[in-house]
Amino acid sequence: MKAGPIKILLIDDSSEDREVFSRYLRQHSEQEFKIIETESGEEGLELCKREQPNCVLIDYQIPDLDGLEFIQSLGNDEEQRYLPVLMLTGQGNEGVASEAMKGGASDYLVKNKLTPDGLYRAVTRAIEKAQLLQTNEKQRREIQRSYRELEQFAHTASHDLQAPIRRITKFLELLQMDLQESLPERSKDYLDRALKGAAHMRRLIQDLLDYSLVGGAQSSMEPVCLEHVLKEALTQLEVMIVSTNATVGVDALPKVFGNQTFLQQLFQNLITNALKFRGEHSPLVKIVARQKGPKWILTVKDNGVGIPNEAFEDIFGIFQRIDNGSHVEGTGIGLALCKKIVELHEGQIWVESTLNEGTTFHFTLPACLEQADECLSQASVMATECS
Repeated sequence: MKAGPIKILLIDDSSEDREVFSRYLRQHSEQEFKIIETESGEEGLELCKREQPNCVLIDYQIPDLDGLEFIQSLGNDEEQRYLPVLMLTGQGNEGVASEAMKGGASDYLVKNKLTPDGLYRAVTRAIEKAQLLQTNEKQRREIQRSYRELEQFAHTASHDLQAPIRRITKFLELLQMDLQESLPERSKDYLDRALKGAAHMRRLIQDLLDYSLVGGAQSSMEPVCLEHVLKEALTQLEVMIVSTNATVGVDALPKVFGNQTFLQQLFQNLITNALKFRGEHSPLVKIVARQKGPKWILTVKDNGVGIPNEAFEDIFGIFQRIDNGSHVEGTGIGLALCKKIVELHEGQIWVESTLNEGTTFHFTLPACLEQADECLSQASVMATECS
């Protein structure tokens, strides 16, 4: 507790009760208390502003302003909303207790059952809880401010970095068109490499932007039907699915609690990986879900080139690229982004793989208990085949 005296505002229209509770608190020599007394709820509100107490003890029934009205008035004051209030009553009424706690009271105390130690513990607990809530609120606001600044920086940096790369790409393309017939093969190769490098840089900047925005102000959560999410993801990947002669099979998927935009990005990244890192056969991707307690375990399985066992931990790190013999270009951010999205949903992601046989990604998402069965009953099986 505080090194200095703790200010207690005691509001009770019974002078005898005020005297008893003041004595109870002053019995504890390890902590000094400064007791401020009043019999009026209205005056108590004024004292809160003027004296800045650390805790309020108020009788449930005060003639001019009862305990619940007092708490409601404090809640409307931004500076006083975290001031802990202990409700006092002369009888142990469970209905009153429930009403007081719902109204915002830190605790509910029955006068004729109170002891010096019990009152001391209730007061110190209430103050510590209020301090923790204030700290959490301050940190929450600071995090929100940081996210807003990060989003602004990410958008600005993305625009400022993309613009010169677009110009470089355009001039290289014009140069390639003008000199295509006269350039030696070696110079053509240099131009091709320069264009590929510029394209890679644009992808890298966009991937970094996507990565930085996960968890920001746009991370609102709501019930999301994964079948709708996956349908949109497959629509976005239609050209790639057709060009690789891939087959994507999907079992009935549930409704989860999450962010629809990020979940679509999660599925797109995992399916894109399956199509990019394909083996000798046409890509075959299978997506299934099973429930385990309050979580759904989603599985995305492919028949691609696989991942070495020793790389299982590294693949989720940002800028990590694994040598699995495929020589596929990438930014090394895709799986790091997947991990960040899953963790935003308080889930986990892990991988199983065998070289030249395929890779299976598992990840967990929180179940949406409301209407979960409705989403599952809409379709027993959804199969999408593009060839």
